[in-house]
Order: sequence, then C-alpha cells, then structure tokens
Amino acid sequence: MNTRFAILIPTAVAIVLALAFAGVAEAKDPPRKYYWSDYEMAMYRAYSNPDDEDLQMKLAATMLRIIEESDKAGRKPPPGIVAEYGFFLYQRGELYAAIDQFRREATLWPESKTLMDRMIQKARTEAEQ
Repeated sequence: MNTRFAILIPTAVAIVLALAFAGVAEAKDPPRKYYWSDYEMAMYRAYSNPDDEDLQMKLAATMLRIIEESDKAGRKPPPGIVAEYGFFLYQRGELYAAIDQFRREATLWPESKTLMDRMIQKARTEAEQ
C-alpha cells in the first residue's frame, strides 16, 4: 500500500500543478498595446458606404472614444487614429480643430511629422481664405 501512495501522490501533485499552470496561462491574456474599441467594424462600414452620414459620424465617434479612453488609461492612442480623426474634422471644415489633431499626431508619432506638417499647412491655407 505504501508503494501505491508513493506513486499516486507525486502523480496527483504533478497533474494538479499542470492544470493550475494551464489555467493561469489561459487566464492571462497578454495586455494589448493599444485600445481599438470597435474601430475595425466602424471603419469598414463607413468606408463601404461613404455617402452614409450616420456611418461617418459613428466612425468619428469611435475614433474620439479611442482617443479619450487611451488618454484616460495614460496610453498612446493607436498610430494614425488622431490623424484620421483630424482628417475627419478637416473634411467637415473644422480646420483649427483638425490642426490641433494633426499637431498631436505628430507629437505622439514623430515619424508622421512630415505628413502632419503638410496637412497643417493645407488646413492653415484653407482657413486663411
């Protein structure tokens, strides 16, 4: 009987530990670097129906939510989201608000500075007319 317990106890401990580690590994989802909300679906719908004003506004609301939630969490918004939101504002004629967003994108993502500087200049030129 001692031999049986000598084999069963280490085997049972090994099984319990293996299941515990598997549970911990499965429960731990790696943290996502960026908050995306439902951007992908909103973008798909808006780009598939460019004349649908409601879908365009929903995409803009999604982008703004991503920016705000990222700010609340103390994280950078995903690359390009601030610029895309700025472009939405630009298209609506909100030129100074768009410039603010383009500046922010250039600050957050220095690799976008050249393009953002061009967008800022374009928006400024239109605002001065």
